[in-house]
Amino acid sequence: MIIDAHTHIMPQRRLNGLSYWLGKVFADHPMAGQCFTEDTIVEDLSRKGTDYIFNYVFSLRESETEELNLFNKYLSEKFASVIPFGCIHAENRNIQAIIDLCIKTFGFRGFKLHPYVQGFSPDDERLFPAYERMEELGVMVNIHTGFDEYYPQKEKTITLSMIEGLICRFPSLDFILSHMFYPRLDEAVYLVENFNNVILDTTNVFSAIIQDEEKGLTMDKERELLSGALKKWSQRMVFGTDYPAGMSTLDGIYRDLCAFGLSKNVKQDILCSTAENLVKGKNV
Repeated sequence: MIIDAHTHIMPQRRLNGLSYWLGKVFADHPMAGQCFTEDTIVEDLSRKGTDYIFNYVFSLRESETEELNLFNKYLSEKFASVIPFGCIHAENRNIQAIIDLCIKTFGFRGFKLHPYVQGFSPDDERLFPAYERMEELGVMVNIHTGFDEYYPQKEKTITLSMIEGLICRFPSLDFILSHMFYPRLDEAVYLVENFNNVILDTTNVFSAIIQDEEKGLTMDKERELLSGALKKWSQRMVFGTDYPAGMSTLDGIYRDLCAFGLSKNVKQDILCSTAENLVKGKNV
């Protein structure tokens, strides 16, 4: 079984915007300018043998939150493979009520924050009531970290100290750290080694290392850090494609993963077991 623990199927207008953004930020991206639809994305993922996906949506403004959560509910009802995660915005009022609706009524498994594009910091105190409710309900939050240079308009850089502060303040909340602070992988490794409520999301990391090496950059340290983490912590690490916003085509992303020569047990963990354990048995 394969669980893709990081995808972005969104309403069509957002998918159209994503296609444009890919071409703007990555001039030679093979997915730039393509027309994505919810159906073609699910079909592509199924073709690669994907059984389930963690689908992440995120609201660019507070007025979009309800629409996106309803969309992810609809998507999970249309496709049995979709495991839906909700979104919140720091400017949402009654933010705990949104958490309750998503978990208790819609059956979502957690939440996604992409602060660099949402326009707030993950340690914004307006989010604290949401984190508290997530703790109470036993669900998780995925927070984007790393790839800072792709977001020049970000409010502030997501730092190790910022995330560590949240992890300590909400010790019963599972934090999934997307992209492992790439290229600062040592920060992600520090957190998984020191806090039990940290899950590392390797999405885009394999491809980024290979692409940076193709640009002539020396990535020996990053390779060593990633390989060491996988050998020791694979049961707390997941893999996702970020499709359709990943570093390449689906074939290219899986080719990059295979290029690292991971053991059977490590691949089983990051492609299935860790993600399965995160959602299995949740009271949602």
